[in-house]
Amino acid sequence: MRHALALTLVTLGATLAPAQAPPSELVASTGPRSPAEERAGFHLPPGFTIQLVAAEPTIHKPMNLGFDDRGRLWVSSSLEYPWPVKPGERGRDKIIILDNLDAEGLARRATTFADGLNIPIGLLPIGNAAALVHDIPRVRKFTDTDGDGKADKDETAYESYGFVDTHGMTNAFTVGFDGWIYACHGFANTSAVKGKDGQAVAMNSGNTYRMRADGSHAEPWTRGQVNPFGITIDPLGNLFTCDCHSKPIYQLLRGAWYPSFGKPHDGLGFGPEMIAHDHYSTGIAGIVYYAADQFPAPFRDNILIGNVVTSRINRDTLERQGSTLKAVEMPDFLSSDDPWFRPVDIKLGPDGALYVADFYNKIIGHYEVPLTHPGRDRERGRIWRITYNGTEPHAEAKSPRADWTRATVDELAADLSHPNLAVRLRSTNQLVERPGGEVERAVAAAMAASTNPTTRAHGIWVLERRGTLDPAVLARAAADADPAVRVHAMRVATERSDMAKAVRELVLGGLKDADGFVRRAAAEALGRHPSPDNLRPLLDALHAAPAADTHLIHASRIALRDQLLPASTWPHLDAAARAEADARSIADVSLGVPTPEAAEFLLSHLKKYAEPADRQLLYIHHVARHGRDEAALVTYCRGDRAADLGHQGTLVKAVAQGVQERGRALGPDASAWAQGLERSLIASSVDAEAIPGIELAASLKLAGLAPDLIAVGGTAGVAEPRRAAALGAASALDPAAASPLLGRVVGDAAEPIGLRELAGRLLAQGGRPEDRSRLLEVLPVAPGRLQSTIALGLAASKPGAEALLASVTSGKASARLLQERPVELRLKGAGIKDVDATIAGLLANLPPADGRLQALLARRRSTFNASAAKPDLGAAIFRKNCAACHQLEGQGGRVGPQLDGVGSRGADRLMEDILDPNRNIDQAFRSTNLALKSGRVLS
Repeated sequence: MRHALALTLVTLGATLAPAQAPPSELVASTGPRSPAEERAGFHLPPGFTIQLVAAEPTIHKPMNLGFDDRGRLWVSSSLEYPWPVKPGERGRDKIIILDNLDAEGLARRATTFADGLNIPIGLLPIGNAAALVHDIPRVRKFTDTDGDGKADKDETAYESYGFVDTHGMTNAFTVGFDGWIYACHGFANTSAVKGKDGQAVAMNSGNTYRMRADGSHAEPWTRGQVNPFGITIDPLGNLFTCDCHSKPIYQLLRGAWYPSFGKPHDGLGFGPEMIAHDHYSTGIAGIVYYAADQFPAPFRDNILIGNVVTSRINRDTLERQGSTLKAVEMPDFLSSDDPWFRPVDIKLGPDGALYVADFYNKIIGHYEVPLTHPGRDRERGRIWRITYNGTEPHAEAKSPRADWTRATVDELAADLSHPNLAVRLRSTNQLVERPGGEVERAVAAAMAASTNPTTRAHGIWVLERRGTLDPAVLARAAADADPAVRVHAMRVATERSDMAKAVRELVLGGLKDADGFVRRAAAEALGRHPSPDNLRPLLDALHAAPAADTHLIHASRIALRDQLLPASTWPHLDAAARAEADARSIADVSLGVPTPEAAEFLLSHLKKYAEPADRQLLYIHHVARHGRDEAALVTYCRGDRAADLGHQGTLVKAVAQGVQERGRALGPDASAWAQGLERSLIASSVDAEAIPGIELAASLKLAGLAPDLIAVGGTAGVAEPRRAAALGAASALDPAAASPLLGRVVGDAAEPIGLRELAGRLLAQGGRPEDRSRLLEVLPVAPGRLQSTIALGLAASKPGAEALLASVTSGKASARLLQERPVELRLKGAGIKDVDATIAGLLANLPPADGRLQALLARRRSTFNASAAKPDLGAAIFRKNCAACHQLEGQGGRVGPQLDGVGSRGADRLMEDILDPNRNIDQAFRSTNLALKSGRVLS
């Protein structure tokens, strides 16, 4: 069956990547090209030109790019990646400044600003003489105090960052309209980031956060994503990230949680998606929202992302549905004939050109190929500049000024209307930092004189960040004819430490605005300033939100949830929310409120309104997890469809899980209910109802039910799933009493093979000498499949592993069992002396396991190549066997890796992954073996 499944899934994989899917290789089969040769292999739309800015030996592996206030390009360059230097050793990595580009785009000057660094992923130039730099394990602020272009002052701004995974560290430092620096936190690492105030932001794996440039404070922004590597901002102040292994693009909602590997959400569900395709890749790095006029109109307000797997830059246009942007896949912006092209960062320059960091390498990524692979390149890296020189209307690729630090305040204020967002943000930040009252005069004059709404939008941020924004100016912005200005007025209100009455009135007006982005920004503003008075307006806004505007709905739910976090809000609830629709909305977001008040509301809600079964269970679980009155909850549950044993079983399970998660045992009322229900379920003749109850008996530790379970497990006429559940529960409750039955089942050739395998695993888990003896008796006569199960179970403890090796030595078991990798790994972890030599001796006359696998792969390959694809059969197999753990095209679970884009791996790799699954395992899914003092080895 395993081999048939493998072939079917390979067939399915072939259907996932249509003919136009770009080719990809985990290890490029070609050698490196010179920069000129690589450039010749680029393909861009008509009218676009690509130029080389820098290459080795000037730079090595570029990671992050950034521009300073003199228009110079900064790059973090690494030789060390992927291995961090040891503590106390000096790294070889650098921050390099590139400038003085010639007519061909080549940087004629390169200055080393800082060196001795340790994989500096994460870079942001500040002004023209400082930079924030991630340098394992902290973010440092380097400053050039004497003007020679090299840092001579070094301060720790934030610490400490995890670096177990060096491709998943903090990156993409990006300044927002509000002056905060936004950043990604990458895969697998755990960090507790502190600024000068000592407040820690705890992050594990994918997250985004923000920090102050002076090192004073950091705070979370969103939770989740797998490995975000790249942030960009649009003219409305929306943040977008690109991510590996979930979705290529997210439009971030403040406080939202996004999918990661098997991690839960915050009770509100995951933040909404904006993209339905994956660009044939799970390796996305670098993102830019093109907000300038150097490119022609069809390429403006596009999102471009770096695809390191397919060696391309992907392009998406955006369709608007209220405040929700949907990414529409367009032809790739750039493709390369050179598979070494790895675009890891993309930046919009002040000249309107795009700058691309090319991590030029034979190897795609971090885990697909071992870090020790000799083909990994450590020397080569390129930076490219892309401009438009065609016949469509466009602006010249030229920065409006050479040095913003030398511009007058009137010139900077005039730049607030520039078509290039990068220019406007740079001018905004310069104006905020300029001393004296001239800034206020220049900005007010520009706002009054300019007809361009960008001047008014950026102008209110300049004044707000300087602490001089007049309430009347903010009021005019909130009523501006242009919705973008109104959006920024709402965002200004969001960032204030408190919300004055007059400002709140402006925000309440924004909540009813005709524009979805304004309404969403207003909801976020109210979410940051909780008050019982906000309940009614937010409920009305949520009810009025169009179903297609998923981002507005989720932001409104977050804001409503945030009103309920303070316990002081709940007494005001009845006055604010009286209708059934209100109650259902409050109940919905209460799942994100881990308080007794929320639990009490949910229980009263369930008594008043019927809910769908899945939502009812969520509410019951929440009440059990956070409520005060377990007896009241049990009374409600016992009275809900009391005669339906299956339904009652699911209610017991929900209550038990909630109680266990709060670290408690069931109270007397719940325990009595569970005991009585379990006896009824075990005695029931309806198998579909019995299974959840039988499984629950073990988790609730209802030891008195063990005899009943043993009776069910030993009855041949009972359906196999029910017997299996009974055997598992009985073994957990009373291993000694269950052992004779398990021994009989595992040794009875008339029993179903699945039940025999289960009995073998349960006996091995017991770890008792008599259980091992039963397994060793069965091993010589068991079929191959059961032999493998028994061998794996025995190898889980030192005594069992020794007994297995003795059986093989004496010829009572096949030595081929030792070639099975799970068995081999457990044997080698069991602490047996000279185990490697023992295994090698027993396998001396057998062909290598890899040889057998290669022969199997060859047979499968020939069958696959000669067969027609059967996507319907493959989809059915996926739903039956894989969807419990893996998601594909939105279907299935998220326990294991998502399989979107898996077809791009090709048939050979798919067959290898399925037939030899231990060969290439992502770090997130590697097992850990624990050797206990008792002699057992747990995995």
